[in-house]
Amino acid sequence: MIRIEAALAKRFSITALMSAIILLCAVIAFNIVVDPYGMYRLVTIEGFNQHKPAVYNRVRLIKAYDVRRIKPRSIILGTSRTHLGLRPSHPAWRADDQPVYNLAFDGAMTKEMFHYLRHAHAVQPLKQVVLGLDTYHATTAPASHRSGFDEQLLLDDDTPPNWIEVLLADLKLLISFDTLLESIHTVGAQQHANDAWFAPDGQRLGEIFFHQPWEAYQTEGPRAYFDKIDTLEVRYKLEWRIPTEPTSKPNRKPVPESQAETLSSLDYIQRIIAFCRDNNISLRIFFTPSHAHQMELSAATGGWSSVERGKRALVRLLSEDAAAHPGQEPFVLHDFSAYSSVTTEPLPPRGSRKAMNHYWDSSHFKANVGDLVLNRLFGVGAAPTDFGIRLTPDNIDQALADIRAQQNKYRATHPESVALIRGYVEAFKRAHNIPDWE
Repeated sequence: MIRIEAALAKRFSITALMSAIILLCAVIAFNIVVDPYGMYRLVTIEGFNQHKPAVYNRVRLIKAYDVRRIKPRSIILGTSRTHLGLRPSHPAWRADDQPVYNLAFDGAMTKEMFHYLRHAHAVQPLKQVVLGLDTYHATTAPASHRSGFDEQLLLDDDTPPNWIEVLLADLKLLISFDTLLESIHTVGAQQHANDAWFAPDGQRLGEIFFHQPWEAYQTEGPRAYFDKIDTLEVRYKLEWRIPTEPTSKPNRKPVPESQAETLSSLDYIQRIIAFCRDNNISLRIFFTPSHAHQMELSAATGGWSSVERGKRALVRLLSEDAAAHPGQEPFVLHDFSAYSSVTTEPLPPRGSRKAMNHYWDSSHFKANVGDLVLNRLFGVGAAPTDFGIRLTPDNIDQALADIRAQQNKYRATHPESVALIRGYVEAFKRAHNIPDWE
């Protein structure tokens, strides 16, 4: 009897194990076929899995897989500004630069950019990199990453052990219950598909994205949306200054020194420069052309000196790289974050629904401005003479002095805009008891 019970128990265990394995394989197969995140795109069936709503919330994830599938020879790195504004289809890209992929994404930090750069180069040796930096990137603040960044999905090199690690990360994602739920949601969402703002080449298409019926740009109008982004930017720039109540108990355990991030945001820019130099990748760097309101916001929130220090620091890094590699083409830095005929575009009247020519809001420029940036970076086409300057050790002092002079001129000719921005800042400081700074 004992032997019979043991045999039955063993048979039950084997049956249960086999059932679990079959169920797991079925989940994996279902997730591969539906492919809610666009990981492989092996099967595309209209009305079944063509529309993938999950990709819009998992852009960092999607772009890691797009790189593996598309195998770009040239990439664009940066934040949402570059994600929206720079076209891989711009004619400046040469035939042997193709395919070109826009690998920028919202809120990208320099640490993330560096790891995505390595990932892309491991998949396919790169020829060209265009790096769009916002002025807050070139600082000595500790490096960090945003939610959704998963280093396990990214290759460091093209070695078998590294590929095994990445494929295991794939498997972990494919057996995930969250992925299964997204697959089920994807199948059910086909009848509600909207025009896709995520282009196959990685660009976010502003003309589609901002004109979706539920977007504030559409419901409230371009000018109201512009003002809303200005107020949000004040929060982003000042929330770290909000006083916190002392507490007897720490909110979390201190991070051991061995685990703490010791590299700064600027250090990762240096790593990007060194990686491109070591791998014979052509690198073009620029500071993004946000609207003049962003520059006034930086000044009004006490960040102008940090902006200038960052520009000097990046010029110094590139100068050191050029000195260490005589006879090689130096990497060039262009600054579009100055006051120019493009960045000082007048705003529509308050209450107006008229769209601006160059901007979606004070942070995000349109693709026509991105075209001017690429014209200047690659030395093709035309661009306004006051739009973009190459920064070098020889001209950095004068360039910064010129920007300060342009800033004074802008304040004299746009007093309402300056007063509006300073009003946003003072209101936020009062609401959160933020003391004045020197």
